[in-house]
Amino acid sequence: MLSHDDTRAETRAYFRDLGASVAEFPMVLEAAEAAHSNGDPVIFGAPNAARGGSHIGSLAAADMNEAGLCDALASDYFYPAMLTAIARLAREERAPLAKLWSLVSSGPARAMKLHDRGRIDIGQRADVILLEWPKGGTPAVTGTWVAGRMAYSGVGLGIL
Repeated sequence: MLSHDDTRAETRAYFRDLGASVAEFPMVLEAAEAAHSNGDPVIFGAPNAARGGSHIGSLAAADMNEAGLCDALASDYFYPAMLTAIARLAREERAPLAKLWSLVSSGPARAMKLHDRGRIDIGQRADVILLEWPKGGTPAVTGTWVAGRMAYSGVGLGIL
């Protein structure tokens, strides 16, 4: 279970005590810090990161990532935002690409206790995407595999 839009450390503690072990979209720094200090994964919205900030003036996902207070990004109903967010954060050099990629791979898997996915390793589920990502450009998905089986094959732009 997740808590949503926590506005105080006490709110996060209340939901943690109910079994909500993940803080989704904390609204204030106090709530994000309270979650982090108690080992609760903290999730922010990928649209927030893709836009460069919250549409309601709340915490900015990019700033929280830099502060070490963002463990994962959620699509928040708009799945293309995941890749767009990582591309923007990479372009802004908010963190090394491997750290940024963990926000949409191993971070969400850990938060949801899906221990068989989120990274490429022996014994893992093998959910993989292949990107064409020209330097300075926008990445495009050219292939996906789910549980090791091809699910999508696209044509790249050929501009690597």
